[in-house]
Amino acid sequence: MNILEEKNNKLMHRKELVLSFHSKSSPSKEEVIEKIAQLQKTDKENIHIDKIHGSFGSNDFVISAKVYEHVDKRHKFTTITRKERKKRLEEAKKVAEETKAKAQEVKAE
Repeated sequence: MNILEEKNNKLMHRKELVLSFHSKSSPSKEEVIEKIAQLQKTDKENIHIDKIHGSFGSNDFVISAKVYEHVDKRHKFTTITRKERKKRLEEAKKVAEETKAKAQEVKAE
């Protein structure tokens, strides 16, 4: 993984990175976040991946990422994707159903 471009954005409390990554298959966001965390020596929660771009037939990928100073700043400046929002809703429903089931078990006893 090589850093192609690094910009310090003090107003947003982050570093904006453009990296090149060589892989046999398309890297997952989790894999890229782990590599960037090792490279920048920061927590995984402080990293936001904007996009992973790969050309057809090539094993080289260009990754656009932002490394925030604090998790609070990341949550303040990033938007939640539809996929992530849907995932959070499903998790909340699952927790609500579990608590409801436990409440019913307590009433039954």
